[in-house]
Amino acid sequence: MPDIRIRVAQPRDAEAWVALRTELWPESPEDHGPEVAAFLDDPPASAVCFVADTPEGRLVGFVEAGLRGYAEECVTSPVGYVEGIFVSRPLRGTGVGRALVEAAESWARARGCSEMASDRALENEASGGFHLALGFDEVHRIVCYRKEL
Repeated sequence: MPDIRIRVAQPRDAEAWVALRTELWPESPEDHGPEVAAFLDDPPASAVCFVADTPEGRLVGFVEAGLRGYAEECVTSPVGYVEGIFVSRPLRGTGVGRALVEAAESWARARGCSEMASDRALENEASGGFHLALGFDEVHRIVCYRKEL
């Protein structure tokens, strides 16, 4: 892994965290600023964000994790859950994503979790490969429908 530090997100990370979230979830950019601000203003006990930064302090990735009462095919509660993970394209495949997930797993384990779960968009095969490489098992697929009224 390159010289990257994994740490809990701090208020100074807000702008860069929002930018990375917008790359991951471009369909709702207006939501990211308020959500990050609310998280940093009053961090919930049931969620965490770890960031990956360079020695110069540039954020190159993040993982948002939380505790859920239930996740597909999990048999314990609470369950640690990877809510979102993103690594800047040039650093993908270098171990940064793995390090972020391992930090989230340690955080969940410290809160009594014995399982970690996650999800991905069905068409995001790269994410599927990433999850499998980290030891996740695919347990369920879902197709969602919409109808305009």
